[in-house]
Formats: sequence, structure tokens, C-alpha cells
Amino acid sequence: MPPLRTAPLFWTALGLVLGILAADAWPIPAGWWLLGAGCTATLALVFLLVDRKRRGSVPLWPVPLLLSVLLVGAARHRLQMAPPPPFPLDTTAVVLAGVQKTPEATAYGLRFPARTHLLLIGPDTLRAHVLLDVRLVADSLPTLRCGYRALLGGRLEPLRAPRNPGLPDRTTQWRRQGVVARLVVDDPRLVQVLDVRRCFADRLASLRDSVAAVLQQYMPRPEARHVVQALLLGDRSGLSADVRNRLGRAGLAHLLAISGLHVLLVGLVLYGLLRPLLLRLGLSWWVMEWTRTVLTLLVLSGYVLLAGAPASAVRALVMAALFLGATLFQTPPHSLNALGAAAVVLLLADPAQLFEPGFQLSFAAVIGLLLGWLPLQQRLPALFFRQPTFRYLTGTLLVTLTATLATAPFVLYHFGYVSLAGLPLNLPGIPLAAGALAGGLLTVLSAPFSPTLAGLFGHAATLCAHLLLQLGELGLRLLRPFVWHVPEPPWWVLITPPVLLGILSSSSRGRRWSGTVLLGVLGLGLWTTPPTSPHLDVLFFDVGHGDAVLIRAPGGRHLLIDAGGRYAGRVAAERSVLPFLRRYGIDRLDAVLITHPDADHAGGLPLLLRRLEVGRVLDSGTADSSALSREIAHLIDSLRLPRRSLQAGDTVRLDPALVLQVLAPAPNAGDLPDNERSVVLRMVFGQTRWLFLGDAERELERQLVRAYGNLLESDVVKVAHHGSRTSSTLELVQQVIPERTHPARAVISSGWRSVDDSVRVRWERQGARLWITADSGALWLRSDGRRIWPVAWRRAQ
Repeated sequence: MPPLRTAPLFWTALGLVLGILAADAWPIPAGWWLLGAGCTATLALVFLLVDRKRRGSVPLWPVPLLLSVLLVGAARHRLQMAPPPPFPLDTTAVVLAGVQKTPEATAYGLRFPARTHLLLIGPDTLRAHVLLDVRLVADSLPTLRCGYRALLGGRLEPLRAPRNPGLPDRTTQWRRQGVVARLVVDDPRLVQVLDVRRCFADRLASLRDSVAAVLQQYMPRPEARHVVQALLLGDRSGLSADVRNRLGRAGLAHLLAISGLHVLLVGLVLYGLLRPLLLRLGLSWWVMEWTRTVLTLLVLSGYVLLAGAPASAVRALVMAALFLGATLFQTPPHSLNALGAAAVVLLLADPAQLFEPGFQLSFAAVIGLLLGWLPLQQRLPALFFRQPTFRYLTGTLLVTLTATLATAPFVLYHFGYVSLAGLPLNLPGIPLAAGALAGGLLTVLSAPFSPTLAGLFGHAATLCAHLLLQLGELGLRLLRPFVWHVPEPPWWVLITPPVLLGILSSSSRGRRWSGTVLLGVLGLGLWTTPPTSPHLDVLFFDVGHGDAVLIRAPGGRHLLIDAGGRYAGRVAAERSVLPFLRRYGIDRLDAVLITHPDADHAGGLPLLLRRLEVGRVLDSGTADSSALSREIAHLIDSLRLPRRSLQAGDTVRLDPALVLQVLAPAPNAGDLPDNERSVVLRMVFGQTRWLFLGDAERELERQLVRAYGNLLESDVVKVAHHGSRTSSTLELVQQVIPERTHPARAVISSGWRSVDDSVRVRWERQGARLWITADSGALWLRSDGRRIWPVAWRRAQ
């Protein structure tokens, strides 16, 4: 590869990156950055004139020129970042806005960005052109497309951080993209379409829908079809979060990203096939090369636009264009220069791309391959490259190892794990992905001419996609130890993989230097990382009106108390409990305790039983004839899970360091309402005491006070019945939190406006630190057996 000094676009891209990072860290107005860019560009011009007179000396002009590029990147980023909202928040408004993107379906309704023209807030009319993140949460949703202008009535809210750990905090990224606030529309009558003009992106969406319809016709198996849609169109919406998570941990998720593999199959194959065809037409070499280069780039550009222009696809397109141009003009290509050009195009168009996982992973992988793959290959004996089979196996392993080490810091930061399972799994995975992509592409191209041929290609694509899914599932089952979960990686863990790649790919002198750096990083990291001791984690999820509490014992076992609700087909656990379990690599719950069979406590259990390995199910023994209870019973029977009904006096064995005592229901509670037969659990860890009251109401609370007295005194209490006025009697509150030297915590898991004011006052007057999930989101507590402290889990992504 040519030296770095011959890659000006690479240095230009580096300057833009540094400028964007600087503007993101320091909120200086864009005008000042532009003024600095003009001054440094002028200085660079002066230095260039001086350098021409000082021939033979080291040129001075590149330094101010690079600084000018840095300041331009900073100014571009500040110009796009959202200003403070020019209107009050947490208020209702009517907005005249243009839909910027065709709405996407989510778990709660529709979501799309809209640029405002007018805002009616009370008696005031405000003219403002800002971006809003619009959420339509109504049951009957109107038809909206990109380019439409509409009147939207709803509530203006600030951009909110996630309510539960495990989900990325996208608020900072939304502000980087220019979004200033959120508009929540919960009534379809408050959406009135005024103009139905369609934008270019919507016309492309119609073409994407046509391609998807062809795939649906000739690929009847949904999971395989969704894989091909992801490969062909970059549309992963059909893939469940479990499938994406499984492929990611198997090291195969990169195969679904539209990048170099797709450019190779779609563009360069066409480029090669056009040569003999154009030569038969009698064209000269120059005309033939120009024709096939232009045609290939037009097809590739259309394909990248059809796929939604993700960063990896644009990067591959720009690099392919420069390589084809170098071939056309018979000049040696410079890989890093081409990569820098792609970065410059993307960052000038959208500086916020720099902070997206797709951008970071795509460019990190290519940089790693360009700088590390060839030196690694040269270190291996020639024996590994003599036969085609050996060349493929060795080359694939080297490419996978290099890309894995180069992208590991970003994968760890964004997803909390890094997988080495992809090293062997990519050997069959790459041909399967290529076969599914080629089969899907040929299915779409042949469908208008020959349905029979399209059916054959569709079956081939289905087979390859199905085998790819099975490979991910089987590989993850066999290679699970090779998936390294570090949910909150320290800085030295992020640095280690690239340094290790440097050791493997550098010369003997470089290896010594890199080895010294690695030892220094590891030593400093281990020295600065405080030692950890066994501790207890208790996480109160925000599941709206419902309960879900995860207990992680010091020995690593997990107990889930309740599973959140299910309303109108939406399962709260899917957006709260499951993301946390995936992020932290928890594939097994040793026990699930359902305090009583109401839907706001047991609604998420069927989903968890289908998605996770569950050791046993514990419940209150309450007989219930609802459809939800029948579904749970059927799943437990089909999975052959142990099931046990708890009564007062029982204990739950989870970890030797924990004492889990069942305080209710009493054996004679069969005729009481469901809430009065809730399981009440007391947990003791060291000197700390915890109480989980389920949905206990007045009568059960009186029984608990009479039966247990001082035993109810607790450091943390999960307040009964979501803060309802039918619970939290004064005698129970006084018994749970008597006069003490340190305050206790009372946690209310509730939906909006469901906590009774008298209940709040009662707990607060008793001296409790009150935490309401509807107000503050999930609460994560940690204990070493002597003290209890909250875990700060929110961080910007």
C-alpha cells in the first residue's frame, strides 16, 4: 500500500473527524468556527506562497490547511445540531409540518421526523423551522408519506432518555441530527393532511415495496425472506430482536450490512460481464471502459439509494468509484485515499454519522483490513496459500480476525460484547450470505420474465438464508464461551484489541513497541480498576402500570419477580426486561416468580418463556381461567418446567448468601380476591433487608403486620399495588419504616398518574426515599451486605 503522505483525502477526513468531535465537546457557535476556518485557510495560502520561495525546506502550509479543515468540520456539525427549542415544552400545540421520512412502525405506533412551519401554542402563533420527532400512538393510525404536509395536534415534550438500562440513549444523537423536541399525537382526529406531494425517498420506498412483494411471492418462508430483504435492501425490520441478537453474538451480523460484499456482487460482477458484451459491439477500448464504468456506477448508485444509503454502502460505493476511476485512467489506486474520500462525503452530508455504530464499524473494519491484513498474511508460511481451499480458509480467517479486533472497541461500547465465534462461523457464513443475496437478486430480476425461474432462484435464496440462520443458532450454542460480555467496558478493555492487532501485524521492532504499550495499558487498567467483591443487584424495571423486578444474587443466579403487563398486544417486557438481559448476556433465569395472575404482573411471562431458558416458575397457586393463564400453563407444560405454588412459611433457594422468605399468601387464603393472595417476599442479604409486597391490599397488609410485626422492617420496600389508595396503610408503613438512623427506600412501580397522593405523603412523612418509576424510570440498586446504593446506568451513546 502506498504511504500515508500520498493520501490527502485520508488526512482531510481525519481533520473533519477531529473538528466534529471538538464541536460536539465545546458548544461554540458555528460562526466562530467558520471565522477560524477562514483565518487558517488564509494563513495556509500565505505559507504556500512562502514555501514556493523556500524550495527544498519542509513545507509549512499543510498544518494550517489541516487546521482549517478541522474548523470546517466543527462549523458543519454546529450548524446541524439542534438549537434550544424556541417554544415551551410539556404543553399542547398544533403544528403545521412537512413529513421528512415515511413513518416507520414501532411497538407503540408510528414514528417519523417532521420539519415545522408554524406552531399554534395557546393563543400564540410561532413561525419556526425546526425538526420534531413525531410519535403517533393512537390505535387507528392515518396514512402519511414522506413529503406530505399536515396539521398535527399533540403534546410537545423534551427528548427523553430511555426508561430502562440496556437500551441506548439516543437523545444526544437526535440533537446532533437537529431534532429539538418530540410531538406525541394520541388522537387520529388531530392529524389532518393538507398536501400529498411525495418526496424522492418515498418513490424509492415504493420501489422497495415492489421488490419486497416479489420476494414475498417467491419466498414464502418469512424468516428466510426477511434475511434476504436485509441482505438485498438493508431492511432489517422483519428480523426479530432475538434473531439479530443471535446473529450478532455468533459474529455473523456484519453479513447483513450492505457493504463491500454487496458492491462486489451487484457492481463488480456487472462490471466484468459488460466487457465481453461491449467488445462484441466493436467499441474501442477507451469507449468500452468509459461505458462499463459509467453503467456500473449508475447501477451501484441506484442500488445504494434503494437500500436507504447506509454509511457502509455509501463508503463501498465511493471506494468502488475511485478504484474504477483509477483503472480507467490507469493510475495506481490508494486504498486509504479512497476510504478518506468516502468519509469526507458522508461527514459533510451528515456530521452526526460519525457517532452512529454503522459508520464506526464500517470504517474501523476497512482501516483494520488495510493496515493489518496484508502484514498478517505475509507472516504465514506459503503452505497455507498453495491450494484454493487453503487460500479461502486462511484468507477468510485472517479477514475475520482482523476485522474483529479492529471493530471490537465499538462493538463493546455500543452492544456490550465481542464475539470470536465468527472466526470459524464466517467460513460457511460468507458463502451462504452471498448465495442468499445472489438468489434474492436473481429472483427479483427474473420475476417479470419467467415465474418458473424466479421460483427456482427464490427456493435457492430461501435455502441459503435458512442455513445462515441455522448456522447462527447452532454456532452460538456450540461456541457460547467465545462470546465475551462486558456490558460496561472500561477504557483499557476498549484499547486492548486494536493494540493486539498492532502486535500481530507489525514488524519485529514494532511488535516490541506494541507489546510494551499493551502491557502498559493492561497494567494501568488493572491498577486503576477497583477490586470487585460479590454483591447483590436488584433492578426495578419501568414497565408502566405493572411490576418486574430482577434479582441477581452474588453467585450469579437470577430471579425475576413478575414480568410486566401486556395490553393491546404490546408486551412491556419486550422493551424493558429483554433489552437488559441481552445487553448483559443473561440467557437464563433460574426462577420466575409471579406474585399473582393479573395481566400487569404475568403478561410478559409467555414472551420470556419463549425467548429465554427458565429454570422454574413460582406462583401464588391462585386458580385463574383467563386466556393468559391458560397460555402460561400450556407453555410450562410443553417446556416441562418445574412449577411450584408458594405459601407463607416457604423459602426460595436461589443463593447461599440470600435468605428468601415467603410471608404470604396464608394457606387458608383461598376465598380472598387475587390481590389479597399475592406472594409477599422478604429477602435478607447480610445486614440489609428487602420487602416485595406484590399487590397486597388493606386486609393482607393488616395480616402481615399482625403476623410478623418487626420482621417487616426493611431497607428497601417494593410498595404494594402500584401506589394505589387501597394499599400502603399507615400501620404497615410505620411497621416497615420505623424510627431509624438512616432512611429506607420505597419503590413504586406504576404508570402515569396512577399513584395516589395520600400514598406518596404517607411514605414520605415516614422518612422514606420515594422512587416512582413513572417519574424517574427504572431503579437499579446494589448492595454489599452492609450498605445499599443506586447504580448510575444512564449514559449518552
